[in-house]
Amino acid sequence: MQYGRVTQPATLPSRSDPPDAIRDWLAGAHESPGQARREWARCGLALLPLGSRFDAVRIPGDLVHAAVGSGAALEGPVIHDVRTLGATYWALVPHQDDWTGGPDTPLLSHGTYLGVPDLTVVGPPGSFWVTPPRHRHHLCRTEDVLALLACGRRELGQEHVNNAETLRALAQELPPLDTLSDDHLRGRTCVWCDTRLTAETAYLDFGQLTEPRRWFARACRPCTDVRTDPARTALEARK
Repeated sequence: MQYGRVTQPATLPSRSDPPDAIRDWLAGAHESPGQARREWARCGLALLPLGSRFDAVRIPGDLVHAAVGSGAALEGPVIHDVRTLGATYWALVPHQDDWTGGPDTPLLSHGTYLGVPDLTVVGPPGSFWVTPPRHRHHLCRTEDVLALLACGRRELGQEHVNNAETLRALAQELPPLDTLSDDHLRGRTCVWCDTRLTAETAYLDFGQLTEPRRWFARACRPCTDVRTDPARTALEARK
């Protein structure tokens, strides 16, 4: 796949580090920073592992557009991508173990990779920076991302989802480990079906589970949608 390149360097906001210093910081997320730089030079996009220098929150385009239309904004690096189901945004945030943003806006971390454009890629086609990082360690504040999600949901009239409650309910519906393949256990396929998943297409990410042993559970949107309401009802009944 070819990704868009901008022939002239993107203009970074004031008080920024030199672009090469920011590239070095981003590339440092990769075990081989030189590979990231080669990927940027070759196609304008590098696959970087999440969980070390930053995590990423996946936000559906309609949620972002609704929030921005009401005046909300993020001060930090955001990547735009276009998927078969519409626009998707990725807000880069500090690594964290707890995320309360809702299953429709998962936090992706250890075990996943994100396509990160070169700093000069600020327009389509393909992935591009809506807002590039201004300096090393420049990330969106988690509380600002949560505020934007809440604003977008209010504008769209969506009910706020208690992520912890939803994940706890759906966790009760996870299949026994001895019925799962290696791809299921590594999060490569939906835990409830055989749909292949990537960091971009996994709708729900349970993160790293440790019982009865270390494994990763992820799910596609159709399976999540079918199970969410019954799982929450069953959880309420058990209280």
